Amino acid sequence: MKTAEKTNGAVQGTSNKLAEIKPAIKNPNLSHNGETKKDEQKEKPKQEEQKQLVPNLESTLKVVADLHQRSIHRERLLKRITELDQFEITLKSESEELESNHFQGCQLMIADDKGRNFATKTSGLITLVTSFIRQACMEKLAEIEANIVFPKH
Repeated sequence: MKTAEKTNGAVQGTSNKLAEIKPAIKNPNLSHNGETKKDEQKEKPKQEEQKQLVPNLESTLKVVADLHQRSIHRERLLKRITELDQFEITLKSESEELESNHFQGCQLMIADDKGRNFATKTSGLITLVTSFIRQACMEKLAEIEANIVFPKH
């Protein structure tokens, strides 16, 4: 049965409209003229992905500031390791060949903020402390360098 439907002042049969609607319902990728809408659907996810991938300015600046702080920490550790190495090299070159420990004649002092001091001239203890400090600095340096990377979005 054909019925008439009024659209913008023009009368059209509904059976023709039904024939156009059925294929579109079966295949939602078809437009009103029967062409596929694949291109439009692909563009929308790409645009959404780009919005998610592009960080806003604040988060970018935060990442840069964090990387800068890590870089400063790395430089301090490198300086501390270099100073310790140069100190040992200087001691070794100045020490007599007969001495078994190049820290012979050195003094290790530890002071707190209340003015209390600890001092020792035991070369074996000084060797252990300098070795421990160097190893701790190297481990921290490796940890910091492993974290100096640009995040992948």
